[in-house]
Amino acid sequence: MCNPPSRELRRTRIMRRACPSAVLRAALAPMLVAWTLGMMHLATGVGLSGVCAIEISPLTMELSIGPGRTYTGTINLTNDGKNPEHIRVFCQDWALKPDGVVVFAAAGRLPGSASGWVQVTPTEFDVAPGKTQPVRYTVRVPEDASGESRTVILFEAGAQKLNLPGAPSALIPRVGTILYVQVGQAPAVQAKVTGFELGPEGGYLTIENQGAGHLRFTGRYEIRSADKPSTQTTGKLVRSGELAGFVMLPAPFNSHRMAVPKEVLSGLGTGEYEVTMLLDCGGPSLLGARRSVSLAPESPSVVATKQ
Repeated sequence: MCNPPSRELRRTRIMRRACPSAVLRAALAPMLVAWTLGMMHLATGVGLSGVCAIEISPLTMELSIGPGRTYTGTINLTNDGKNPEHIRVFCQDWALKPDGVVVFAAAGRLPGSASGWVQVTPTEFDVAPGKTQPVRYTVRVPEDASGESRTVILFEAGAQKLNLPGAPSALIPRVGTILYVQVGQAPAVQAKVTGFELGPEGGYLTIENQGAGHLRFTGRYEIRSADKPSTQTTGKLVRSGELAGFVMLPAPFNSHRMAVPKEVLSGLGTGEYEVTMLLDCGGPSLLGARRSVSLAPESPSVVATKQ
């Protein structure tokens, strides 16, 4: 028997509405999806007639299944819009770029693909406003499989016309449920910080996933005065905050470059500070990186750094 899913993120929604900031993107491509910590947000363009609101639950499934075993589950799709929607269901491979943006590929094209293991029923249907359609998926793990594999079950609604001046186009809304399939024992959590850059306009924290499974990161930052009494190992805490969470995949997609916004330093007074980044990915200890910075009267500048 296979174990039940260890984690489940429950709901997401896509909505087709006018969004002026995405005009250029919509004209160049039918859809842009940004994925952060497993949440998908659909960016659309202006000139879009009608409103589509589709919810799916769950959003993410983390399954532990033995070699040669089978697991069957259900995804519920709800039409919260005012119009009927025709939905097509299929699997694709996906990966994450170092900046956290998702990349899609045809089923079976990327390393670690589980797309060929998954069968969905039904693969096409109509859903009326206010109604929910259950979709069953079955994962059949090959006898020789091991380690972590993944896929995304995509739900695609009908094309929507875009009335863009001089650039008629269409948008195809999609939303998906991510499946992580762990075959065999779960791998150890292994990760390290490989770089920390910080300047007046912000910076970057670079992390490497050294394990064989995906990791979910949360984190925070602390800014302390560099001046400290001789009896203390750290200075006075002057600012702290949360860092945006993110997901990392195993190799070959195991590098992540997390942006550190310039607001982390803005508004601090002139002086010497120590900036510490602390990350938690479920391992036995936190990951950390530290920089010493000097803020000038006019604008912040890093005059000395230490990691």
